[in-house]
Amino acid sequence: MADETLEDFLAAPIERVRRVAPPSLVWVVEGTRRSAALAGIDVGGEEYAPWTIARMNECVELFFHHGVRHVFNALLTPSQFAEVTPRYRERLLEWVALFVREFTRCAAQRPRGWRLRLLGAESLPELRPLAEACVTAMPRGEHTLWCSVVAESGGPWNELLGAVIRTGARTREDAIRALYGEDLPPAELMLAFGKPMVSAEQVPPLLQGRMDCYFTQRPGYRLSEAELRTVLHDHAFVRRTWRADKTGRAEEASNFRRAWEEGPMLGLGIRLGPHWYPAPMSLPRDEPSR
Repeated sequence: MADETLEDFLAAPIERVRRVAPPSLVWVVEGTRRSAALAGIDVGGEEYAPWTIARMNECVELFFHHGVRHVFNALLTPSQFAEVTPRYRERLLEWVALFVREFTRCAAQRPRGWRLRLLGAESLPELRPLAEACVTAMPRGEHTLWCSVVAESGGPWNELLGAVIRTGARTREDAIRALYGEDLPPAELMLAFGKPMVSAEQVPPLLQGRMDCYFTQRPGYRLSEAELRTVLHDHAFVRRTWRADKTGRAEEASNFRRAWEEGPMLGLGIRLGPHWYPAPMSLPRDEPSR
């Protein structure tokens, strides 16, 4: 497919978008309580979890509809298990159980099939019954949401090493099959919230490919179709700048001298109350000569 403008891509038939969607992506969601608070939901009340799960399933449906087959999501991370917020840590696995029930219900309504798989049961035995329930209720499907539950930072690596020792895996492909139970394509795209960072809790071991990363400051499960298509367009077309013949390529930088000599540093931020937010950036002032 030839490069096309963002405007054309936003209006393109879904079949065209699916042709450039990566088979696997990493989806990191944080700020769910912030998102609920902005929507007027009491984050300490009973409606918080069902409201959040419904928003999550809407986003998952958006990914699958646009051609993604595997979505890897850090459902719970060590920072959440370390919280001392009243009643929060004690309810984490209750929320996972509620999510499994709701996702199973949604999966049953999808003709092409959804699956949910929970990662982390080797390190967190309390998770094992829920992980097994997912396999029983959703044995097959064209689209899979892989949710990791990590209580301690070393958990993913311990499980990887255990799988390698147990099976004698000698290649990356063998180790993927040993750890996840099937062949999986490495993730080529990461869509995350908040601070630009990557960790083993966010990206499951062995599954990081040549991964384009995008970070949004919209908290929680807030993603529109236009936003997803904009990311897919950038991933498929805008970032594809490599070329075998570099003749004259470096010299073109002089057309945007200030952009390259005075460009911003991605990752710097400011405080918004108790939260981090990207520092405002100015646009490059040079335009290419014509």
